[in-house]
Amino acid sequence: MTIVSTETSGGGLPQYGVFSNEQIFTVFVDMRRTVADNAPSWTFEYAVLKGPAAQGSATSLQRAAQGVVLPFPIIKERPAWSPDVARRHLQRRMIVYAVINVEGRMEQLSVKQSPDPSLNDPVLNALSKWSFRPAQIDGENVTMKVLMGIPIYISQ
Repeated sequence: MTIVSTETSGGGLPQYGVFSNEQIFTVFVDMRRTVADNAPSWTFEYAVLKGPAAQGSATSLQRAAQGVVLPFPIIKERPAWSPDVARRHLQRRMIVYAVINVEGRMEQLSVKQSPDPSLNDPVLNALSKWSFRPAQIDGENVTMKVLMGIPIYISQ
C-alpha cells in the first residue's frame, strides 16, 4: 500500500523538516524473512529530490509525480542490534534520512532520531548494504530522498 500526502497532512512519520511542499509517498516495507518471522514493517516516506533538472512549476511536479515509480528494495539487511539494548527500547523506533541515487544506492545516511546512540552504527551499517530498483519518472531514473521509520525489535 502506498499513501500520497504532504508533510503536514501526515504520511506516517513525524515532521523533521526533510520535506517541504512536495508530494510524499509513504510505503510500508515488509522486513520479514519468512511468514513466521516477527519483524515489523518499516515506514518509508519518499519524495523526488529537487535539483536544477527538477525545477519547475507545481503543475509540472504534480504531473511528473503521477508517473512516479518508487524505489523498491532488492537487497535488505536488518540491523544487528545487541539484544540487551534492543530489549530496553522495544516499541520505540529510529528515524533515518537518506538519498537513494539513480543507481539505487543509499547516500547521505543520517540518524534523525534514536533512543540510544548504540543503535545508530548497526542501523547505518545495515542500510549501507541496501540496494534498490531506482525510482523513475516517465522511464528515467531519478534521485529520491527517503525518511525511514525503523521499529526496534528483537529478531528471532
